[in-house]
Amino acid sequence: MRPRTKLIAGIAAGTLVLAIGIPVAIGQSPQSILPPGFGSPAPRSQPAEPTQPSAPPVDSDQVQELPTLSLAPPTQDEADAAANAQDEADNTANAAEAAAEALQKQDIPEFARRSTEHIGILSTSVTGIAQDGFGATSGGYLKTLLARLDAPIASRWLSMLLRRVLTTDIDTPGGVNPSDWVAERALLLTRMGEADSAHLLVQKVDPDKGTPRYYDAVMESALAAADPGALCPVADAADGAKPTPTWPLARAMCAGLQNDGGTASALVDRARSLPGAADGIDLALAERVVGAGTSAKRAPDIQWTSVNELTSWRFGLGSALGLTIPDYLLDQGGLAMQGWRARAPMLPVATRLKAEQVAATLGVVSSADLVDFLSQAAESGDPYAMDDSPAGRLRKAYAGESESDRITALRALWANPEDERAQYASRILTARAAARIKPSSDYASDTAALVASMLSAGLDIQAARWADVVRGGKDDEAWALMAVGSPRPVVDIDADRIADFGEGGRGSAKLRAQFLYVSLAALGRLKASDAQDLAQKLDVPMGVRNVWTQAIDQAAARREPATVAVLAAVGMQTSDWSQVQPVFLYHIIADLRSVGLEPEARMIAAEALMRS
Repeated sequence: MRPRTKLIAGIAAGTLVLAIGIPVAIGQSPQSILPPGFGSPAPRSQPAEPTQPSAPPVDSDQVQELPTLSLAPPTQDEADAAANAQDEADNTANAAEAAAEALQKQDIPEFARRSTEHIGILSTSVTGIAQDGFGATSGGYLKTLLARLDAPIASRWLSMLLRRVLTTDIDTPGGVNPSDWVAERALLLTRMGEADSAHLLVQKVDPDKGTPRYYDAVMESALAAADPGALCPVADAADGAKPTPTWPLARAMCAGLQNDGGTASALVDRARSLPGAADGIDLALAERVVGAGTSAKRAPDIQWTSVNELTSWRFGLGSALGLTIPDYLLDQGGLAMQGWRARAPMLPVATRLKAEQVAATLGVVSSADLVDFLSQAAESGDPYAMDDSPAGRLRKAYAGESESDRITALRALWANPEDERAQYASRILTARAAARIKPSSDYASDTAALVASMLSAGLDIQAARWADVVRGGKDDEAWALMAVGSPRPVVDIDADRIADFGEGGRGSAKLRAQFLYVSLAALGRLKASDAQDLAQKLDVPMGVRNVWTQAIDQAAARREPATVAVLAAVGMQTSDWSQVQPVFLYHIIADLRSVGLEPEARMIAAEALMRS
């Protein structure tokens, strides 16, 4: 829960630098985890008035001071000596440049070099995001938004959409260094808990095109993915570009992994001598990696007793080494680290269940992934205790002898959640089992939970089959979920029912009613007269406009789905749905719908009702 107002500086189109104040929400593997057939990309029209990209920013490191000039004119001998020295320097520089170019061509043949005009790991046919999804929006503006975006965000469905945008093989916008552009995408993915996607994305840039920011992204993504070996292709170049003790240690680990103990030892000693040198457990972990590759003496015991914080360095190296990281340290890690933990194959399965559940609510793992993990965990457990375990109940939910048995198992999985996140995770876990239940008024009291489970995983067609049961009952929760989540309107929209909705929920009844109202209005499922009356009755300032609402509405008008997705995430920078402003939710849903992402808009609307 992070109530705050955040100033985000962006670079507008052209060369104008614009500071925009955006009031932020107040108060695995890179594969599609959407259900088959969920949504489809809509055709896009050309932007009405494309803006011009901003000029590339000047790198302050490349600006050199002019030499001090002598007041006395030089003698002829001094002039000749200076000329000879300059010629020699030019020849040396030319030779060095030629050697470097030859080395690059030797390492990466010209035919194997990758284009920087568009970079990504998934094709547009997989993600549904158009290759020109950012349109003519300035790269500097977009890069700034990504760099300052506080993740994870509230919505699982918006997070999954953002991941699709960030991993798509999409056009590099103008006015930005391509390596820096990839770096900001990868760093944001890492903050979202998407270690695998970030890890693969940075590998799409040729190593010789690295920048300091790119090296930061390589480091963070490699540690999040528990793969220190991924540092090796850029370690030497990064050590020269980033004067920190981290990269000498990375080079030492790479030397150790190549069984070059002498070089590794020298690099460790050098890292120790640098200002701010790593020590304690950070140095011990690096030496342990070195020792793992060389079988040398540098393999110290790792003691976690004095450690009170689990950094990315400690998580990545400890996980890569297969060490037993104390649960209290892992549990104290942020939400993003729970996403990394869920995908770390070397960590024991038994210690990852809670992390898997958190990762599912973040959108890092799918419903099917969660089911597979629970099955894997059950294989290593006590077979005689299976029936009363979550895995045993899930098996009954799928394969019980009768529907009554399956419903009973589902109720057990939904019962007594620790918190809102655990409850939402239970819905995601049971989505496909819920879809196997035949619609019947016999289960009217379970309809809301069944529909919520199906919609949590995008099974909107299956959920819509319960429309008759919902229409024949009086369950406001089921009715509201069906009203916003079904592919087409299948229940009557009653303005009085909207105004009275929300009682019995986890949070504020007024906020839940506001979420329902703005969702229906944004989806175009509300009469104009009802919309105006409800805005006053529910106290929703629909006419409010600020720089953020203008930016996202204009991006939608230009038909830029990728830009809209990024700005939508900017408007939802909180991990708590109770802190999301209803007016922001309205613009997010309406603008996603207008750029052809209506299925995602509906699922975000349903998620708002489930989690508030």
